[in-house]
Amino acid sequence: MGLGFEHSADENKSTTLAEIEKLLQPNGGTLKEFTDMSFPNLVDSIEPPNIIFFDELNFNKTELASISVDLVYRLNRDQRVAYDTIFNAVNHGIGDFFFVYRYDGTRKTFLWNALFVSIRLKCHIVLNVASSGIATLLLPNGRTTHSRFKVPLSVNQDSICNIRQGTPFPYLISSAKLIIWDEALMLNKFCFEVLDKCLRDVLHFDHGYNLDAPFGGKSCCFGR
Repeated sequence: MGLGFEHSADENKSTTLAEIEKLLQPNGGTLKEFTDMSFPNLVDSIEPPNIIFFDELNFNKTELASISVDLVYRLNRDQRVAYDTIFNAVNHGIGDFFFVYRYDGTRKTFLWNALFVSIRLKCHIVLNVASSGIATLLLPNGRTTHSRFKVPLSVNQDSICNIRQGTPFPYLISSAKLIIWDEALMLNKFCFEVLDKCLRDVLHFDHGYNLDAPFGGKSCCFGR
């Protein structure tokens, strides 16, 4: 006869909820967002709330340094101008808004990757998003804009991002040094307005940002 431990229904429920919480947190979510859902009692079984930061900063620094040198070296003249302008603004804490417009096939993704690894090498966070799921596959830690910033799929001028205070995600956004949004022009203009409102709201209590600037003074780079 096999021997084992039997758990009560409440223990099984709490363990299951804890596992769901683990799956939600890397995407900036939490069970606390769902008012009709219970929250697990087994607090110790839940990953710490900074798991989303671990995902963004978990890398081999030596390996990343080698990749960064190689990518920057291979930038062409126009890419290097864009790279230097954006990297210097981020490096000096100058919140600015950039738009990179080039025809398809001009290696904008290569530029995004060079910026990502160079800024990440300084232990800073870069949030890579794209308007389509396919495009996110070309970006390190890429997410769709709807997934990363909780932008409603059906958006209008009154829409807001479904990001709740008290969850780890607003702090992740505030901590990010740069937001890269590829294929930005594919989406409705209201998506930009929603993100603008979201960033102003998230950065409201951070005095290091100019809330009168586009996107609350957060450095953002959009690509065609």
